[in-house]
Amino acid sequence: MANANIKKRLACLLSNFDRLRRQAIQHTEMATSIEGSVAAWKVTFQLDGEDSVRAAIHIPLAGPPTHYEAEQKALQILQTFLDDACEAAKKYKLAN
Repeated sequence: MANANIKKRLACLLSNFDRLRRQAIQHTEMATSIEGSVAAWKVTFQLDGEDSVRAAIHIPLAGPPTHYEAEQKALQILQTFLDDACEAAKKYKLAN
């Protein structure tokens, strides 16, 4: 039951943009890749949970040419991270 609640809360957090907001998108530099020089970004999301975790999550990435595309790619990375965190929480057991 607790695992279902964790997954439900994480899903709710992602869908509730009052609690998850993009705090900043920063073009940091140009990065070298196979295709040549590409834009490098640092996207910061702020999680504001009333009765859960409050955190700033910084996601560095390279490649997207625009702010919008960098935000979308970072959001996909964040969603994957939260899914992975949910799976890890399911497997974690507290010692009695």
